[in-house]
Parts: sequence; structure tokens; C-alpha cells
Amino acid sequence: MNATERIHLVTDSAVAETDDLASSRRSLLGTGVLGAGVIGAALALGLPRQVGASAPGNVSDSDRTLVTFAIGLELAARDLYGAAIDAGNTATPWGILREQHRLYAERLGGVIGVSANTADAGVFALLEASFTGDRPAGAAFDLENTAAATHIELLGALEDPAIAEIVAAIAAMESRHAAYLAERSGRGDNFDALFSNPAAPLAPEASS
Repeated sequence: MNATERIHLVTDSAVAETDDLASSRRSLLGTGVLGAGVIGAALALGLPRQVGASAPGNVSDSDRTLVTFAIGLELAARDLYGAAIDAGNTATPWGILREQHRLYAERLGGVIGVSANTADAGVFALLEASFTGDRPAGAAFDLENTAAATHIELLGALEDPAIAEIVAAIAAMESRHAAYLAERSGRGDNFDALFSNPAAPLAPEASS
């Protein structure tokens, strides 16, 4: 694949695809497995109906620790998509996915009253090479599955049900991201890749 082709595709270079930028964008935003969910995710996560959440000053220490960990993971994802873009993957969906993770981090930061400004350096360092290599969509597929599995794991430990609702919404969106990236990375005919998540969750103490 030449340099011109690479910047116009979301698919990995190892996958024989001829979809152009417009096709990729439609798949992500409108007609693909994500439907309208991605573009509405940030709005949904910020709706006033989340009024049941504790005020930031009343969040338990345990919940604060877990949410801070989740923020770091989301910002690492944001930065990994940024690294993929810097490496030449400039098709629109990469920027959309980077923005989604930034917004997830900011929503979580608002819950506990902190600025979402510290990425998980361990996660970023572990995955940077795969995001800047020749199969970034495969790397992103793995990341989205891991992020979704991690947030689902957090649900069992969070004390505030409204915070758990926000985390669950993020997990659901990341599962949709993974389904989209399964198709983009050449797994479109693999039922398990599209509809199951084999990833192991990250633990807060093991990620940083």
C-alpha cells in the first residue's frame, strides 16, 4: 500500500480493502455497525438525567480511585488514536474515535470533579508501537475490547449507581467501536469478533 492509500483508509495495510474515505465515514457514523451511536455518545453521557450521581465532593474514595483509573485509560486511548493519526492514518474515523475517548474522559472527570488530564502512561507505552505500525485497526480493535471489558469489570466495584450508569454507557459504546473495528481489520465475517469480547480487563494497580 502506498502512502496516499494509507491515509485514506481505516483498514489495516494487511487487509485487501478498496473502501474510500466517504465509505469508511458512512460505516462509522451512519450505516455501519455503530449506527448513530458514536456521534450521540458524548451527548448521551452528558445529559442532565444523570442528576442522581453524587456531588463530586461526596464521591467515595473507592469510587474516586476507580474513576480516576478509568479516566487514565480513556486518555491513553485518546493519545493512541492520536499516535495513529500522526503516523499517517488521517481518515476521518480515526479522529472521531480519538474525540470520543477524550469526551468519555471529560465526562468521568466531571463526575468526580477533576480535570481529565493524565493518561495512563503504562497503557500508552504498551500499545504505541502497534498503533503506529502497519495494522493499527487491529490494535484499535484489541484496545476497544480491553477498554469495554475493563469498564464492565469496574461496574462490580463502583458504589454510586449513577456513576456506574455512566461507566456502563461508555462500555457499551466501546463495544460498538470494537465491532466497527472488527470489520475494518478484516474480521467482518468472523461472528465471534463481531459479537463477543475475549479481552481480559485491566486492573488499576497493573496499568500504571
